[in-house]
Amino acid sequence: GEIVNGNAAALSARLFDLGYDVREHAVVPDEPGEMRGVLRRLGASTDVLLVTGGLGPTEDDRTVDVVCDLLGTAPVTHEPSLEAMKARFAQHGFALTPNNMRQVRVPSGATALSNAAGLAPGFSVELGRARAFFMPGVPREMGRIFDDHVVPWLRSLLVEAGAAGAASRTWHVYGMGESHVDHKLAGILDGVSDATLHFRTAQTENHVKIVLRGRSPEDAEALLDRLDAEVRHRLGSAVYGKGDETFPLVLQRALRARGATLAFAESCTGGLAGELVTSEPGASDVFVGSVVTYANDAKVALLGVDPAVFAEHGAVSEPCARQMAEGARRALRVTVAVAITGIAGDDRPDAPVAFVATTSPAGKATGTVCFAVATATATRSETKVFSGGRERVRRAAAYYAMNLARGSLEP
Repeated sequence: GEIVNGNAAALSARLFDLGYDVREHAVVPDEPGEMRGVLRRLGASTDVLLVTGGLGPTEDDRTVDVVCDLLGTAPVTHEPSLEAMKARFAQHGFALTPNNMRQVRVPSGATALSNAAGLAPGFSVELGRARAFFMPGVPREMGRIFDDHVVPWLRSLLVEAGAAGAASRTWHVYGMGESHVDHKLAGILDGVSDATLHFRTAQTENHVKIVLRGRSPEDAEALLDRLDAEVRHRLGSAVYGKGDETFPLVLQRALRARGATLAFAESCTGGLAGELVTSEPGASDVFVGSVVTYANDAKVALLGVDPAVFAEHGAVSEPCARQMAEGARRALRVTVAVAITGIAGDDRPDAPVAFVATTSPAGKATGTVCFAVATATATRSETKVFSGGRERVRRAAAYYAMNLARGSLEP
């Protein structure tokens, strides 16, 4: 409970795409009795069992010992991993302590899985009816062992069983609620056998996945292409990308295709919009920067906002946002500048009462954010009210600003 089990989610997504149905996630404490009980139960009821964690050097890393106890065997040192660890420690001038030896052990008779991203090897054993794979809990190391060793085995198992792998495609949607997406896609799979439609909401976005089973790769790809056209026809510009395309990546590509450059003038988001755009490589081609002006004095000094705007309209206002956007476009000499100024609020228990309440001292609702987009031909502004706590409002505002930039590039 202290750490979100991101490994389970990542592995489930990969398994789903490979054609496997995930039946259960189990999280257990580092207590040998409970670990043995869960491993026995899952080993007896599943074909494939993936286990992460407990392969490190500390006393509470008990996975190897528990598996040895279940199999009636003893741990042995995996010599290639030991030599790799010695070389790594020597390179960095680290001392090899006795507990380091714990993390290069595997059960006797197990198939060791070399770890190209770390020190602790994984291993594979037969456990009941299941083929069980044990991997480190560090996500980077787990992912590398999974790709290098587990995925080839999973694919060969499907071939041996004569089962066709699943084919899928995911579309990413912004600006349309899950219920509306579901309504617009109703009946899209009518007449399509062995196909399922799935929805997932993640923060400010929705994701739609279609999974096809029992088809050859060529037939599945052709059908997914036809469904792709229908999904885009029904959802329109709300579909911003598919597969591994992210919102920042799609925005970058749109700017690059038009030879345009972008800047943000940020207040309540504190640079988050700029951080998101630069989360994908290649941003320097199209993104010039963000001017973060949290205080009113900074808005005046850096963006040229007229002080009279604050007295007449307040900092959270469309007139202020318009001057911020125009000031950023002028200062950074970009094609498009988007301004963000609003009231994110505060969820902390010790937050000032004014920010916990539904309205700010200026009479505007918490979550109110004003935007403006300045281009060579016009400046337009609008106001949105986002729900949720401070970080949700900030993230929603940053995404909305990116979407405004994207929309400004449309013909």
